[in-house]
Amino acid sequence: MPEVEVVVAHQERATLRVGDVLLKVDADPGRTDVEVQAMALAPVPTPEVLWGKPPVLALAALPGTALGRLGEPSTASPAAWAAAGAAARKLHDAPLPPWPGRSRAEIPAVTSVSPG
Repeated sequence: MPEVEVVVAHQERATLRVGDVLLKVDADPGRTDVEVQAMALAPVPTPEVLWGKPPVLALAALPGTALGRLGEPSTASPAAWAAAGAAARKLHDAPLPPWPGRSRAEIPAVTSVSPG
């Protein structure tokens, strides 16, 4: 029997991993529908939606090897990190979804921090 791992948990959402399935439980049931729509528009690989019954969304884990774990040194190669960075850049360069929300100008800029 696989263990239940708490990936993230706060007042708005909890994400649990059970084997190769991620369960996202959201305080706002409508956000799971929006997340599925946004994943369909993403220009990068996204998880397969296994099922959704608000407020829970079940996603298949993406194949591959983790780049690291919080609090532990990464053993991933520089090429793996470069590929992850390229995917993140492709996602961030994509147009915003076509539904109402904050404009790009209203989203605070994130500054890069170099590993030191």
